[in-house]
Amino acid sequence: MAANEHKNLTDINRHFPMGFENANNDTILTKDSGTSPTGTDGNLVWTDKKNIKTSTVSVIGYSTGDGSNFKYRNQISDGQSPFEIATSYGSGTVGAAVIDVSNIFRTANHVAQDDCKVMKIRGWVTGNTAAVITIAICKITPTDGSASDLTPVLIDEFTVTGAGNDVLKTVNQTTITAASVSAGDFIFPMIKGGGSQVIYCNMTLELGYDN
Repeated sequence: MAANEHKNLTDINRHFPMGFENANNDTILTKDSGTSPTGTDGNLVWTDKKNIKTSTVSVIGYSTGDGSNFKYRNQISDGQSPFEIATSYGSGTVGAAVIDVSNIFRTANHVAQDDCKVMKIRGWVTGNTAAVITIAICKITPTDGSASDLTPVLIDEFTVTGAGNDVLKTVNQTTITAASVSAGDFIFPMIKGGGSQVIYCNMTLELGYDN
């Protein structure tokens, strides 16, 4: 009988974990929260890898609104880079205009290491006037060997209303408009605010990976 103990079985004779056959691809077996984080009554569940395999990206910067156009980060040769978001996009709609490839490459934007999804956007924003602030988290996909202008693609866009330099307004985005990002994509913020409105943001993006 001892030879039949689980520890003595070869791989071919061991069974898969519970639920394996019906679990989706790119999932991990884990235990849910049960009745409390310190309890032991949670159930085994299969969850997407991207819910567990994550990284965070900081998005910190300041901008001065012009009342109509989005702005994006200045080039790294600027003394206030990477925090100054002052280069005009020339449009108030993401995707309606292009960006010179050197302008987007020569900035401190995050480069996705692998295909991933933006899971959450969390943080704080201030504006010194009571104008609406629009923040767009965007991506751009460069092309190897090309100097052509690039069109930003919207990942998510949200608004807050400024209430003073020291009044923090919360950002908590968990439903992302177009979450998918490809390996090598630039991920970056663009900000639009009221005329002469001074805006500060301090946020993190959570990226989830299946690979």
